Amino acid sequence: MIRILVPLDFSLISSNALDYAIHLFRKARPEITLLHAYGTWSTAMTIKNIDKMIERDSRRTLKELINKTQKEYPEVVLKPRILKDQAISAIAELGDSGDFDYIVMGTKGASGLQEVFLGSVAGGVISKTSAPVIVVPAGYSFRPLEEILVALSDEPLSDRKVADPLRRLAGMHESKIKVLHIAEKGPEEVERALEDFDDLDPSFDYAMGTDDINKDLNHYLLEDSDATLLCLIRKKKSFTSRLLKESVTLKQTFDSPVPLLILHDMV
Repeated sequence: MIRILVPLDFSLISSNALDYAIHLFRKARPEITLLHAYGTWSTAMTIKNIDKMIERDSRRTLKELINKTQKEYPEVVLKPRILKDQAISAIAELGDSGDFDYIVMGTKGASGLQEVFLGSVAGGVISKTSAPVIVVPAGYSFRPLEEILVALSDEPLSDRKVADPLRRLAGMHESKIKVLHIAEKGPEEVERALEDFDDLDPSFDYAMGTDDINKDLNHYLLEDSDATLLCLIRKKKSFTSRLLKESVTLKQTFDSPVPLLILHDMV
C-alpha cells in the first residue's frame, strides 16, 4: 500500500492538492493521511480552552471532508491527523518518520518578498524533510502522467535509489521519461548522470541556458514539452554555493506551470 501525507489548512489550495493526490495514486488504493497542524501562543489574554475549540472544529471539518471524499472515492483510505504544532516542523517530522512514501501539498505563485510568506510552508517543508514531496500549483487539475520531465544537473546521484519514487510513479502510470539538461556546453556534460536513469529508457534533450534557470525550465515546459510532472533533485550545497546561487528547487516551487516531484540527494 502506498502511504501519502497531505497537509490541509482547509483552503482551496490544500483541497486541490488532496484531489490531485487521489487521482495520482487511486489506482494503487492508497492510504492518505490528512494532516492539520495548528499552533497557538499562550498569553494572559488567550482563552484557556482555545486549543480544545480549535481541535474540536478541526476534527469536525476533517470528518465532514473525509465522509464527502470517501463517498466519491471509496477505494481510497483516508485517515485524519491533528497536531498542535507549527505546520513546517509537523509536516517535515512526519515525512522523516519513514511512515509515508510521498508528501503532497499545494502552493501558489509568488514573487520577490511574497515568496517568503505565501510559499513559506511548501518551501520550508522541502528544505527540512528527506521525504519525496509533490507540490501542486494552485488551481491545477490532474492530467495523466504520459510524460515526466526530469531536470538533471551534470552530477550523478549518490545512490540510484534516490530516484525510486520517480520509478514508482512512472511504473504506475506507464509514463515516458524525458531528461532535460540546461547548460552552456551541450549534452556531453551529463553522460555520467544519465546512467542513473538508464533503466527508465529516457529520451534526452538539452536547452541552452540563461542566467535564470527557473525561467528556462518554465519556458521549456510551456513551449517544448508535453510533460505533466517535473522532477527536480535537490542536492546538498556548500554554504558559499547557497549564497551565490539560490536553490532552483525552492524557487521553482512558486511558479511552475505543472506539479513538481522533489527528490532529495543530500549525501
